[in-house]
Amino acid sequence: MTVELETLAVGPVDGPGQRRRAGRIVGIAVGAALVALGAAYAVGYALAGDRLPKHATVEGVAVGGLDPATATETLRTALQPRATAPIPLEIAGEKAELEPAAAGLAIDYPASVAAAGGARSVDPRTIYRVLTGGSETPAIRIVDDAVLAAAVGKLAADHDRAPENATLAYEGRTVVTEDGKQGVSVDADGAAAAIVDAYPSAAVVPVPATVTDPEITTAAVAVAVRDLARPAVAAPIVVRAGGAGSFEIGPSVIASALSFEPTDGALAPVLDAKRLRKALDDDIARLRLSDHRNATVRLVKGKPAVIPSSDGTDIATRDLAAAVRPALSKPKGERTVSVKLSGAPAEFTTDDARKLKITEVTGKFTTYFPYAYYRNVNIARAAEKIDGTVLKPGETFSLNKIVGERTTANGFVEGYIISGGKFKKELGGGVSQSATTTFNAMFFAGLQDVRHQPHTLYIDRYPAGREATVAWPNLDLRFRNNTDYGVLVQAYVKKGTPTRKGSITVKMWSTKTWDKVSSSALVRSNYTTGRDLTDRSASCEPQAPVQGFTVRYSRLFYRDGTVVRREPFRWTYAPTDRIICR
Repeated sequence: MTVELETLAVGPVDGPGQRRRAGRIVGIAVGAALVALGAAYAVGYALAGDRLPKHATVEGVAVGGLDPATATETLRTALQPRATAPIPLEIAGEKAELEPAAAGLAIDYPASVAAAGGARSVDPRTIYRVLTGGSETPAIRIVDDAVLAAAVGKLAADHDRAPENATLAYEGRTVVTEDGKQGVSVDADGAAAAIVDAYPSAAVVPVPATVTDPEITTAAVAVAVRDLARPAVAAPIVVRAGGAGSFEIGPSVIASALSFEPTDGALAPVLDAKRLRKALDDDIARLRLSDHRNATVRLVKGKPAVIPSSDGTDIATRDLAAAVRPALSKPKGERTVSVKLSGAPAEFTTDDARKLKITEVTGKFTTYFPYAYYRNVNIARAAEKIDGTVLKPGETFSLNKIVGERTTANGFVEGYIISGGKFKKELGGGVSQSATTTFNAMFFAGLQDVRHQPHTLYIDRYPAGREATVAWPNLDLRFRNNTDYGVLVQAYVKKGTPTRKGSITVKMWSTKTWDKVSSSALVRSNYTTGRDLTDRSASCEPQAPVQGFTVRYSRLFYRDGTVVRREPFRWTYAPTDRIICR
């Protein structure tokens, strides 16, 4: 709109009338300008409406000139695939992904449109920006801090690891290595911030983490392989053992005894001296070495005598290892070493044997048996095995262990045993007489009863209840030397003849702990009677009837003529059936 003003004469304004006319003219001009501006504002407001600025974008999505509802849908359609796609991550060089929903991340589309200028305004400046401006605006993110922290925590748990040393070992004589691994520790707070800052970008997000090198790196192992591991097994090592001869340590034996341990960032060789010595036992045994002999106690002319110990010669484990170590890194042709011979002291010395104080008989017993070839053989063989056994204080006697399995190779023949309430033939029949006699000798020596079991049927040549049976391998006679002195077990047999009974005697030699050990009366009660049975099998053995009963007695320990201890025993025998063979 154009306003023309009347041209006034230049000069002083005189009089009130002229001043009023000039004021009216200025007011008309200002009013006309305001009307013009108002009209322009009205046109601009109408054109702007509720649309976004002309050049507005959100996360690269053009929403300029669109009303908020349309802009919101446009933004959602374009941005949703990227906003819900897995977030690619890189953690210390390793790839990973994180689902936005699982991390508590989403886009607030209406708020993002509003932030880009999607709200209608009466502000002229906003109207002007809508008509002429607009720029890139980041999307408004929704972040659930608790869910995000949990997701990052799981991410750290999956990827955190301690550094792992590179390793070096042998398989046979082959050198085997494994590369080291760096340690990783995810920065949880930094990771959460980086993920939120990058979202919803499709670019790979570097996750902040601390990376730690292992103590032993792959490079350090390579040096150990070159300088130590391969030279050590490149050729045999020859060991000269003074005038006793020499032997060779092969690469496989070296490898079996050699390992490598971390020391100040490098690998140091460690030679297992005991393993090396054990692997060479056979080779060393072929040398001209003298073996040691332990002291013991034997009966000489009917009396206990200490048989002295003697030392031998040997190659000490530590001396062997000390000689071998320097040669491990030597080349072929320079791998011959010398080792000194040392004494091989006895494990049980003459003085140890004297301290046992085996001087007198502390318990003895004799049983008799009717003549039978198998009894002469089996009882004598068991006595031969038992004779000369020495028990140190605290040691336990086991008849099965000492006598061994009753086989023909072990010197036993078939004889009668009790099985299932009947007498039948089996290898080693009669050995239980050796067990009974040994039990009674132990009984009167006052030694500790560990395990014994009487026969199921009564045999009248044994003291009722005070006897023992054995069977390989589980039914055993065991007793413990619970004194401060050694015990020497003596056993011998007088074989029977068709006209004379045989006998076995067992004695315990030691030093007395008790003044006397005796048995109370063997009191029988509760008698039972068996059955009359007919057996028509080819293996039938006739059997005479014997009553069953219960027997009770006690072992009595004396000091100064007074019983100071009682040890009760009780056993019940089953009746022996009469068996008639037909």
